[in-house]
Amino acid sequence: MKVFITGATGFLGTNLVHLLVEQGAEITAIKRTTSDLSAFENMPVNWQLGDVLDQESLRSTCPESVDVVFHIAADTNMWSANNEQQTKINLQGTSNMIEVALEKKAGRFIHTSSIAAYGLHQDDVITEETPQRGDQCFANYYQTKYHSEKLVRKAVDEMGLDAVILNPCHLVGPWDRHNWSQMLTMIANEKLPGVPPGYGSFCHISEIAKAHISAAKVGRKGENYILSGRDASFVEFVQTIGRLLGKKVPGKPMPHWLLKIVGHVSVLFARFTGKEPDMTPEKVLIVSEVLRVSSKKAQQELGYNVDISLEQMLSDCYQWMKEKNLIA
Repeated sequence: MKVFITGATGFLGTNLVHLLVEQGAEITAIKRTTSDLSAFENMPVNWQLGDVLDQESLRSTCPESVDVVFHIAADTNMWSANNEQQTKINLQGTSNMIEVALEKKAGRFIHTSSIAAYGLHQDDVITEETPQRGDQCFANYYQTKYHSEKLVRKAVDEMGLDAVILNPCHLVGPWDRHNWSQMLTMIANEKLPGVPPGYGSFCHISEIAKAHISAAKVGRKGENYILSGRDASFVEFVQTIGRLLGKKVPGKPMPHWLLKIVGHVSVLFARFTGKEPDMTPEKVLIVSEVLRVSSKKAQQELGYNVDISLEQMLSDCYQWMKEKNLIA
């Protein structure tokens, strides 16, 4: 299988590249001049300089008649100060990759979206049939994920793009340097300010990578596939980390109103420091929402595995962090 990958050096991209190498795929991936390739030592990956905002770089690096384009690149920022750049990457970047995939006659286009595209549904279990409300959310990430999917569906309907859209939930596992691994670091250093009051669906990153390959092979054109995992409150998530690290953690969540105050105050201070705050109103939204989702469709059609325990995925993340000296 000949593949082209954007976002290959990120959390999900790294795991996907490793799996594709194991399966003998012929991989071309773009990187920036500043990209860290230490995760790919001695791997047969054809790295090319490229940027999703530079369409010509995509055009010159994407092979003709490539079997699959995995469009993973996205800006997951949760601070409104970076909204303009995020919108460019998530919308213009997707538009650029769609156009090049069509020009190069790519066999299939896998678009990595997010459960965020569905927006907030506090009392409902989200399925692929649930109306998407990401455009109604104040968080720019939710909005851009919603609108990037619209670009893909338009290309499917009007230009014949053979695309599949994947909607992962909260990703946990090895090669995580910036996501939920931060919570492990805070608990290890006994600097966790409190436990968020929300409820999420946590997925093992290796199963998400496998689902991408399955979607490339057997996913249905134009379809969404939600990729959920172990449903748990953040209290349970934090307590699982506490047991893993042998650290005491709070047994009750912070009140939502207090967390909102922390988010707004942190943003206020960031105006003076110029540094991204640890907590923002957008981050408060993610850790306070009640997220209940179903992956039944992906399980039936992609063979997606949701039966990975929270303990296992957090342990795998922790062991990797120890190997990389990212945690004591």
